[in-house]
Amino acid sequence: MSPASTSLLLFTQADVAGHALFRVVPVEVSVHPGRGRLWVDLSRGNAFTPVWQRHAQHLAALGRAHYALPWEETDLHVSPRGRGVTLDGRSASLPLFVAWVALLSGRPLPSPFLGTGVALDEHGERLAPAPREFLQGKLGVAQAYVKQVFPQAGRVPVYVPEGSGFDAGAFTALDVRPVPTLTRAVAEVLGLEPRAAVAGAAAKQEAE
Repeated sequence: MSPASTSLLLFTQADVAGHALFRVVPVEVSVHPGRGRLWVDLSRGNAFTPVWQRHAQHLAALGRAHYALPWEETDLHVSPRGRGVTLDGRSASLPLFVAWVALLSGRPLPSPFLGTGVALDEHGERLAPAPREFLQGKLGVAQAYVKQVFPQAGRVPVYVPEGSGFDAGAFTALDVRPVPTLTRAVAEVLGLEPRAAVAGAAAKQEAE
C-alpha cells in the first residue's frame, strides 16, 4: 500500500488557572507500509501519554474487527503541527478512527471534517455521551473555526456522541449530527459500512 496522509483537527480542553480552555489542535495522520505499529512525532516538544497510546491500540483493534482493511500491513503516523502538544486522553476517538479508516480504504474525508467523541475501552465502539458544558465548549470552538476559515461553507457537519447535552441553536455555522458508535460515524462520513453489515446485506440479497 502506498503512503497516504490527511490533516485532522482535534478538539481539546485544558484547565488554565481554574478555567476551562477549549482549542483546536491540528495534526497530520498518515499510513505507511509496516506491521500495524503506531508512530508519534515527538519533535518540537510534542509528547503523548500511555493512556493515549493504549487507546489508539484499542481503536486499531476495533478497526480490525469491523473492516477488512490492511491494518497489519501498515503503520499509523501521527504528527502534531504545533509545538508542545501532548496527545492525551480519548476525546479524539471519533475523528481519529474515521480518519484512520479513510486512509486505509482510500476514501476522502470531507473538508472540513469535524468531530469529537470518546469510545471507552470497556464499551467497545460505543461513544460515551459528552457532558453539556464539555461539548458546548468544543462546539463553540468549532463554530469560531468554521466562521474564520470557511466563511462561505454554510452549515458544516460536526459529529458528536449520541445522547450528549448541547444547545444546537447557538451554533449557526454548524450542523450537529449525533452518532451512537464509531462504525456509525464511519458510515455517515465515508459511506462505508462495517464488515458485519455488508455480510448481512449480501446474505439478505441471496435469500431474496
